[in-house]
Amino acid sequence: MKIIHTLPVMIRSECFRDDDLSMARACFESLRSSEDHLVVLYNQGCLSNDNLRALLTSCGLSAVILGHGENIGIARARQTCFEYIWKHHRDVEYISEIHVDMVFPRNWYVPLLDFLANSDEPMISPGIVTMYGELQPSGLDVVTPDDTEADLITLLGELKRDEVVEGFVHPVVHKARILREIGGYDTQFLRGKQGYEDDSLLLSYYYYMGTRTNWRPKCYLKSWVYHATMAQRMTLPDKHKEFALNEEGLIRQYGAYGLMRLSNIHRNPSAFDNLLQKIIQQ
Repeated sequence: MKIIHTLPVMIRSECFRDDDLSMARACFESLRSSEDHLVVLYNQGCLSNDNLRALLTSCGLSAVILGHGENIGIARARQTCFEYIWKHHRDVEYISEIHVDMVFPRNWYVPLLDFLANSDEPMISPGIVTMYGELQPSGLDVVTPDDTEADLITLLGELKRDEVVEGFVHPVVHKARILREIGGYDTQFLRGKQGYEDDSLLLSYYYYMGTRTNWRPKCYLKSWVYHATMAQRMTLPDKHKEFALNEEGLIRQYGAYGLMRLSNIHRNPSAFDNLLQKIIQQ
């Protein structure tokens, strides 16, 4: 086993429940088709662990379930999954971050592992197709099939090309050794339940690689994954407070220069200007 997948799982209640369960089943069943399909999950609600395990078993998926249905936040959940792997699977070479609103072709990670094995990059992403037919990171559009997951998998296969482009999307595959060296998500700073966790991790890699390299994240387009990008957690209450907590943590951790680096990493000079001006004017 070369790779273990990490996944915070949230099944929302009431009007979202059926859609979330259908989405989770499609994700789990597609993961099961790959050779390395062990997943370390963090249960963030609203299913009990027993019900979540029953769903996983019905999909034939191997999984370790952490947590007990409480939403402790994205960074803490993912970090808990990382630390479980570092403790119990010290020899695994790669760790992925996946989402419940994804559909995966068989062995989708293999080109990504091959790429990492032959490069100095600490992490790599595939290309993704969203529910709106947008290709990321290119921003181009494609017509997505309305019928079955099998048709979607066929489309993902047709998009493959041997090309590396700059950009950042989820899922992400990390070199486990380097992820452990940078420490993963620093929840001393990321105390909110969502917001800026990706930016914090990207800055950790940026400084790990050295500022003179002007490192940016990359996508290897020999692998494609469907990521609906449902923005599932944007329906949760108090999301703005959680973002504000992590915004404060990001600034405390990396300061003004970190924000300038992020504008460069994302190739969007204005992306963090407002945050930067807020710091300067304090």
